[in-house]
Parts: sequence; structure tokens; C-alpha cells
Amino acid sequence: LLQYLQEIRQSRLSEGDDTKGLQSVENDITTALTALEKQKYQVAVIAAMKAGKSTFLNSIIGVDVLASETAACTICRTDVLHIPANQIPRLLEYRQGEREPVVIAKGNEGEIQQKFLVRTREIRETGNPDNTIRFEIEHPIEAINGLSSLAGFTLVDTPGPNEWESAQFNTVALKQTALEALRTCNAILFVLNYASYKDNAVSELFKDLVENRQEILESEKGKIYFILNKVDQKTEKDKDIDEVIQDLKRELSNFGFPNPMIYRASSRQGLLAKLIQQGKATESQKKDFKKFFSARYATENEEGDQVIPAPHKIAPQALIDSGIPTIQSTVIETITKNAGWNLLSDA
Repeated sequence: LLQYLQEIRQSRLSEGDDTKGLQSVENDITTALTALEKQKYQVAVIAAMKAGKSTFLNSIIGVDVLASETAACTICRTDVLHIPANQIPRLLEYRQGEREPVVIAKGNEGEIQQKFLVRTREIRETGNPDNTIRFEIEHPIEAINGLSSLAGFTLVDTPGPNEWESAQFNTVALKQTALEALRTCNAILFVLNYASYKDNAVSELFKDLVENRQEILESEKGKIYFILNKVDQKTEKDKDIDEVIQDLKRELSNFGFPNPMIYRASSRQGLLAKLIQQGKATESQKKDFKKFFSARYATENEEGDQVIPAPHKIAPQALIDSGIPTIQSTVIETITKNAGWNLLSDA
């Protein structure tokens, strides 16, 4: 619209029109666009330990940058801030009482992931003597590439209840920070493990939100999503996924979430498919993809032998089947509708 107005105005100027009216409209649109560029959009992601939250976040980011291991990794809030592709990724640590963050690592995702994991272990084992309150990873987020209006997009990784409990120091402040993130974010994603979505830790998390944080639920209606993760681990003996979703809907309704929005996801499949498509997958990641996901796309030749296509040939379909693109488009659409349109109207 701005470009169209500028073309009309140039044409009118050449005809001797002072175009003051058009200039006024053009100024308003420029103001709105500037406001949109500076707007912050935050999506909080929360889960009980081992629900596959880090892998889910990595699949949205498009690289293997957030650490995941057997022990709880998310000791405090971590913001993943979207930056342009030509900017150098960094890992920053913010400490209480200090204005400037400490640069822990910069460069490729492998180095950031390793140093982040080491630093997380240090904090957990030493009792957080530096009073670290949050981390920030500056990295391009593949899910919103090409959407200039979402330049201020941030994924907020918040620790779950059993991650707070596993720390050897007072985590009240960390818990408050995580709940504050839920209160202020544009959307909230709860990641649940397909195999253990009824675990006590998950129940405790919902109780905490429903009983003690009712205002979050009131203000965030229409912005809360549930991700049923690790659906690729379903075996022949397990319940059908649609059946599990219906059961989960009943459970969530009992917790106070009417008409919950539930999406199935295979985060590992989605992440590996993205990496293969982008030509960034390591040999180890390609082997994982072949081992766990390729067989599903096998075909039979004329002689009845199974033929498994090369990873790069099936990666596009595997990405779609992972459910990650659907989740991305749905959440981003909600954010742009709610936050972006309101801001544009104001401007």
C-alpha cells in the first residue's frame, strides 16, 4: 500500500499537485510500519521434563541449538530472539543486579549448544552463585523467515514444575519469572508427551495455573495451545492418536480449559526433515532420520522388494507429516491477528 501511494504521489507531483493529503496518509502508514517492526511478539513454551520441549523448540527454530539431556536442562527462562540471517548468533546470560548481559558464546549453533549445556550444569551444581535470572539466544527462527512484520518475534522457554524441584537451590524467583512470562506472552504452548500426558507433574502444572493463576487463563483465552508431542513413538499396542486426543480434551476440560486446541507433533522428525531440506544435516542426523523415519515412506518395486527413498526426497513430506508446519502457521496467524492487527489499528 505504501509503495502504491508513493507511485501515485510521484505521478501527481509531476502534474503540479502538492499532494499534501496523500503525504499525510503516507506518513500514517510509515508510522504504522515502524511500530510493527518494533513490536515484540512472544510465544511461551512450557512442559514437564522429558516431554520433548527442547526438540520441539529446535524444530521451530530450524537448528539443533537448545540442549537436551536426561537431566532437566531448563533451569531458568531462556528467550530465543529472532535475528536476521546475516547476523552472528549469540548466547547471553543475564544476572540479577547487572545491567549488561555476559556473552557466553557466539557463532554456530553447535558451539552455543555445548556452552549453554555446560553453563546450565554449572548453575545447577553450584547453586546459582551469580544469581542468573535468564538466558537469551539470538538466532534466526526458520518458522518466521520472510515475515518482516514479526521481526520482534521471541520464543520463551520456561522451566516446568519438575525442573524447578530438581534444582538444589531456592527457585521461587525462577518460578515467578516463568509464570510472569506466561502472563505477558501473546501465545502459550503446552508440550505434552504422547506416552505420559497424564503424569503427576503435568497435573501439578495445570493445577498451579488453574488454582493460583486464574487471571492468566482469563486473559489468555484463545491463545493457549496444547502440543501432543512424540506421536511418532506410538506402537501397535498403543491407543489410536485421535482417541488419545479425545481423552486429553476431557482431561483438560476438567482442569478448566474449555474447548482446548490440541495439535499432534513429531518434533524430532520435523527438525531432522528441516535440516535435510536446508542441506544442514550432519551424517549423524541423516542416520537418525533413516533409522527412525525413512521406513514409513518405503514403496514396493515390481519384484515386491521394499525401496526406501533417499532422505532428501522424502524430507518435504516428512516435515508436513511431523505437524510442525501446521503448528507454526496456526500460532503465527493468531499472533498477527491479535497483536499485529491491534497495533496497526492503533497506529
